[in-house]
Order: sequence, then structure tokens, then C-alpha cells
Amino acid sequence: MHRTARLTTALFGLTAGALLVSGCGPATETTPEGGGDVTIRFAWWGSDARHTATEAAVDAFEEANPGITVETEFGDWGGYWDRLATQTAGGNTPDVVQMSDAYLAEYAGRGVLLPLADRPEIDMTALDDAGVDSGEVDGEVYALQAGANFPAVLANPALFAAAGIEMPDDASWDWSDYEEISAAFAKAGTGAAGTDSIIGDPITNAWLLQRGDALFTADGEVGFDPDGLTGYFELVSGLSSSGGAPEASVITEQMVLSPDQWGIATGKSAMGFAWSNLLTTIEGSLGSELELLRLPSDGEESGIYLRGAMYYSIAASSKHPAESAKLIDFLLNDEAAADELLAERGLPLNTDIREYIADKVSEPEQRLIAFTVDYSDAFGKAPAVPAVGGGTYDQVVQRGISDVLFGTISPQEASQRVHKELSDLLIAAG
Repeated sequence: MHRTARLTTALFGLTAGALLVSGCGPATETTPEGGGDVTIRFAWWGSDARHTATEAAVDAFEEANPGITVETEFGDWGGYWDRLATQTAGGNTPDVVQMSDAYLAEYAGRGVLLPLADRPEIDMTALDDAGVDSGEVDGEVYALQAGANFPAVLANPALFAAAGIEMPDDASWDWSDYEEISAAFAKAGTGAAGTDSIIGDPITNAWLLQRGDALFTADGEVGFDPDGLTGYFELVSGLSSSGGAPEASVITEQMVLSPDQWGIATGKSAMGFAWSNLLTTIEGSLGSELELLRLPSDGEESGIYLRGAMYYSIAASSKHPAESAKLIDFLLNDEAAADELLAERGLPLNTDIREYIADKVSEPEQRLIAFTVDYSDAFGKAPAVPAVGGGTYDQVVQRGISDVLFGTISPQEASQRVHKELSDLLIAAG
């Protein structure tokens, strides 16, 4: 039986940006001498439900792989990253780590992580190609999605019916249609706003992708021109000024609310933007089913992509990279692991596993899986992960949104300021 450690110590003053990496070159292959057991460490963050499911999957892995023992470590989000930074600085990184795209470039760029694309222990055959690409840094895959989500519009059929407004055709609508439909709710007199406002993630990158840009480039630069987000901020402003979205004070308050308190989750808005993995939470709060719609688009690009809700990576310092890779392969590809993990971390990267769990997951999760099948042609390449220093990009964008809504800066000024602030963050990170 593996040993579990809950990470509860808060190590203040340390962040992923404070990593001190020394001697973290690629690990050499090692095998147990004389047939002895190998012990590897696996660390993740998350809820008690994730902990329970992951422990059960690890038990199944150990049963299928005699001689490999997995010591597990888990904690909450903040404590996890503080602990991981400290462990890495001390040359004690766990063999397998749950990784976030916010810090992937940081850890990979400092030599902490092992490239995964050529690991013979990991079967890539059924893994979603675009999903695999999302774990790239500088042309190397350093992380594989433990679960994925995608940006979508959630729409409330009951509020559309009450307002006498037709549900939009998401096969052809554009952003002008979205504005018109939202504004129509202001005239319908139902008391519901047409939409929650755009408050940053998940729409910022999607909006840029539709225009051939992205927040960041693969080589770690800002991926749009200084005026490249002007239209985005004009859209934010127009939705609010038309009455289609709530007033500025409500929108800025929503930026710090949990998803179950958003307008789309409380019946105060007819539409809203969300990462797909929030569907269950939002419908649970609302108490009724929502329609899952593709994003409006003004061109050929949909802006829809599979984003890693979280990833699995291997420490470059691991003394047992082969066994660590076997664990990742099992978590991604084995039905015994899927029986325990289901969609707890998001949609499985393995498309066969998605089909395997389709009748085992909740009804909202079944609809999410069906969406990826029905609209598979709409999914494009994921944008590059945030560049080193750019992990707080959403806070930068949200400050721009807030100031535009309160009229202290223009949409063009907001775009230029966001570009400069992101550039400055990347320069400061070196």
C-alpha cells in the first residue's frame, strides 16, 4: 500500500517564480538492482473528491505493476505550489507532478521537467493530438493533459422562452449577433440580463485565436499587437452600455465570485461564458439544464480548443523516469484508472477513454463529451501556454475590463496597457 502525505504547511514568500534550480539535468534511466522495489512520488492539488479518486487509481496501478510503490502527496492550490517550489529548489521534486499551464513554461524552461513525447512507456496512440500539443514549451512536450476543458457559451432556455427570444444558431452566429441578442433582453422586461459580461478567461484567448493571434507566442513573447485587444474591450463596453450585460459594479464583483454565484448560475443572465468543466457546478446552482453553445465568431476560426485543466509531468531529476512514465500512461490510458478518475479532472485526453466513460459520468459530463464528438472539426490548436512571468495574465486583463467599464480609460488605451503590462511581466521574469 502506498503512503499518503497531505501537504498542509504554508511556506510563505515562495512562488513558482522563485524557483532555484541547480543540477536538474535530464535523469538517467535506473532500474532496481536484484529485483528490488522502486518507489516513486506523485504530487497533486485538489479537493477531497480528487484525492479519493486518485488514491483509488494509484491502488489500481500498484496492483497492475508489482514492484512499483507510489508515495502520494496532495494539498490545496496555494500550499501545493509553495511546497513544490521549495522541493524543487532543494533538489527534491516529486517524480510525477500535477502541473498547471500557468507555471508550465516556468518549470520546463528552468530544466525541472522531462520531455515526454518520446517516452516509450507512454502510449500516445489514442491521445488527442491537439491536447498533446497544448503541453508544448519550446517545441517539446513537457506535460500531458490530466483533464481538458474548452471555452463555451452557456444559454438558459427558460429565460429565452420567457423573453420570447429565439435560441441562437451557434453554427453561424457572430459577435454582432451576440450583442443584439443580449440587448434584446434589456427590452424584454423579464428582469434578466442578456449575458454575463466577458470577464477575461476563457474568452480572451479564444477571441484572439479567432483573429490569428494569442496572448502569448510559442517562443515566450506577447502574441498580439498593442491595439490587438481594442475590439475585445469595445465588445465588453458595448454589452454593458446597451443593457445587455449588467452594470460595471456587478461585473467587477463577479470577477471575484465563485462560478455558482455568476449571473448564468443564479438565473439573472440568459447567457454566460465558462470553461466547460464548470457546467455541472453552474447547472447545480441554477437547478435546471443549460444549452451548451459554440462561441460566436467573426471569421473562419472558432476559437474553441482543448485547454489542459491540469497536466501530468515528470521531474527531470527523477531517478525512476521509466516507472514514472508508466504511472502517467496508466492514468491516461488504462480503463481501471478511468473507472476511478472518470472526468474529475476534466475530459480525458485519451479519446477512447472518453467514449469508455461516457455512460459512467454525470449527465452534464455526458453532454460535454458529446460536444467534443459532435463538433470535433471546430476544435483548433490550443494557444501556447503562458510565457514565463505571464501566469497572472487574467488579472491584467480584468483590470483593463474594470477600468473600461467605469470609463476611466478607452478600449484602445486598455489594449495598449494590457500589452505593456504583459510585456513588462515577461521582461521582469527574464
